[in-house]
Amino acid sequence: MQPALTGPPPPPTGPTGPDARHLRDCLGRFGTGVSTVTYAEGHGSRGITISSFTSVSLAPSLVLVSVGRRARACAGLRGAPFVVNVLAADQAPLALHFAGRPQPELPVPWVDQDGVPRLDGTVAWLLCRPWRAYDGGDHILFVGEVQDFASTSGDPLLFQDGSFRRPGPRIAVPPTLETA
Repeated sequence: MQPALTGPPPPPTGPTGPDARHLRDCLGRFGTGVSTVTYAEGHGSRGITISSFTSVSLAPSLVLVSVGRRARACAGLRGAPFVVNVLAADQAPLALHFAGRPQPELPVPWVDQDGVPRLDGTVAWLLCRPWRAYDGGDHILFVGEVQDFASTSGDPLLFQDGSFRRPGPRIAVPPTLETA
């Protein structure tokens, strides 16, 4: 794995103050899926909720997750295998739990996946071994090589405009546009 930078984050070069809020609002217009990245740390299981997960390549099979440089998970993911858990629409409490809003009474449905913790009841999961890590400004971009995966039916949990959502009705596209 290519080492990520370990020093302090670079000074901000983008918008600050009110412009930063407007940029965040603009980016929030993009609806995205909600995932929790899980990994083992010491003798425990850890996770962090993210909305920045994407496929990178099918050959080799690579995915990317973006983690805030100051997040505890940033150190825990360095060189460690991890699972990307694509949360189901009814798993918003888990999303909040792993987003820094612990729900002490919430039972976390841990499952062991080849020695790496994952969450049960998700619509999909991908077990990854570390591939590379890249500097992404105030984030570290972790690329993992998919070792195992599964998916099931059900609606994924979505996030847009600062709120959790579920998918709406399918949008009809005229047949001539589908084949273009």
